[in-house]
Amino acid sequence: MLIDKDTITNYIPQRFPFVMVDKLIAADETYFESEFEIAADHLFLEGGILSESALIENIAQTCAAGFGYVNSQKGETAGKLGFIGSVSRLEVKKAANVHDTITTKVNVISTFDTIHLIEGTAFRGKEELVTCQMKIVVG
Repeated sequence: MLIDKDTITNYIPQRFPFVMVDKLIAADETYFESEFEIAADHLFLEGGILSESALIENIAQTCAAGFGYVNSQKGETAGKLGFIGSVSRLEVKKAANVHDTITTKVNVISTFDTIHLIEGTAFRGKEELVTCQMKIVVG
């Protein structure tokens, strides 16, 4: 584990109750992996099911944590502001439930200046929950 729950907000711009990444497991220039346990009081739970938009945000925050960590290793500023430029090829396959641990894997497909095309997938165990591509712009 590279970043734990106590220090994750040093690497991402989001703050409670919008933090949707607990740990950064792996990160290099082209790959990020995170974990997130869905708490019973999570803001985006309805009837014990996490919203689809929260799963998409989890992928984006995995990018933020990964880019933040990689930047910090280069002596640059971690936790830069960024935004989702677009979401494409979205496939929602299964729902995530309260107390599930989500593992999210992101591959950086290409980069042009501060714009990154990524492909992210969130899993519960080996079950694929959601996959998509995003254009992420990092400030």
